[in-house]
Amino acid sequence: MLKLGGVVIHIPAKISTRLDILIGDEKIISNKPTEIFSDERIEFLTALSSALFKSSNVRSMPDVSTFAYWCRKSNLVRLRDQGKLHEKFKIGLGLSFHICPSNVPINFAFSLAFGLLAGNTCVLRLPTKESPTIDVLIEAMVRILALPEHANLKKEILIARFQRDEEVNEFWLSVADCRIVWGGDETVNHFRSLPSRPRSREVAFPDRYSFCILNPSAVNAMEDDDLKKFCINLFNDLYLMDQAACSSPQLVAWIGEDEEVRMAKMRLWPALVEIVADRYELKPVHAVDKYVDACQIAINNESVIAIERSGNLLYRVELASVSTDQDKCRGYFGTIHEVTLRAIKDVTPIVNERYQTLTYFGFMPEEIRGVIASQKLRGIDRVVPVGSAIDMGLVWDGYDIVASLSREVVFQ
Repeated sequence: MLKLGGVVIHIPAKISTRLDILIGDEKIISNKPTEIFSDERIEFLTALSSALFKSSNVRSMPDVSTFAYWCRKSNLVRLRDQGKLHEKFKIGLGLSFHICPSNVPINFAFSLAFGLLAGNTCVLRLPTKESPTIDVLIEAMVRILALPEHANLKKEILIARFQRDEEVNEFWLSVADCRIVWGGDETVNHFRSLPSRPRSREVAFPDRYSFCILNPSAVNAMEDDDLKKFCINLFNDLYLMDQAACSSPQLVAWIGEDEEVRMAKMRLWPALVEIVADRYELKPVHAVDKYVDACQIAINNESVIAIERSGNLLYRVELASVSTDQDKCRGYFGTIHEVTLRAIKDVTPIVNERYQTLTYFGFMPEEIRGVIASQKLRGIDRVVPVGSAIDMGLVWDGYDIVASLSREVVFQ
């Protein structure tokens, strides 16, 4: 029996026995919502942030460090107050079911945080693939939930692994008030094909593509110290997630004259490679994959002029032009496609709904905003400076996530 109008979700034995539960108790999972950004949940995430920063393992895990920094109390309060959320009465939907990605493991933690801050109970299906990132976070969460001050959240968080099992998926969708799906287009479409509750909502994060525009004059004008700082920012965008994140740039478009671009490349790329050599370790299997991918790109893409290699650290695929299927041309572990264009608007013919993040340097945001508006683009959901590509926000893929996962109660 499903006690959907009450507190506890009854999970049938044939479902619960298929779950490898890492956090939570399937006997007490609740579907009662709370107000958004509740103090209790902010304090839980704050405690998680502190625990992660105290862990010696985290220093060598930039993705976990990024999450720990994001969920510190000062940032959560800033996000709450910035949206003036205290001026409205908003409450969660109930139970949220999260399908978490394997390519960017840290996103399960962000998904959990979004669901909690939106006032929902969170049931997360983790990827079956093992991950040090997931292990560190689960260990920290278990310790925090064992503390008396966070005991209430034990009935509002359930994190499990289970094999691809339609019966289990359909059960959770039958009791979920919303679902959050991280994955490729195929995954998103599959979960949309399954039956769900009539008023359930969906926030889906399918395949996306991101790129960067650079002003060569601005690169050439930088002092050496500023250039080094800029290269660290570019390194963070490209290498911290091995370009597996949907917001990591795949294409670098230089906007300017050929000679200015040539000079800027001579300054930028050697300086970036120095940073990469100092901060990045490429696994042998990834080096082989990277080389094979580059060979396939050279064979299959008629726009390729040359592929410049800086050892195994950086591959630059130089293009004569960009095509409408540019979003299918991806690279990993420090592989970028590179093109020279005269104006920002020259890149817009290739922008479709799959384009997510545009990082920029040497331009004013208002200039880019004008191009997006005048060209009536169906894509580009984020425009951020170089160095901020993988910074997670409450607005992602064009969604206000907390708003999408909660409801506003109107009083008159």
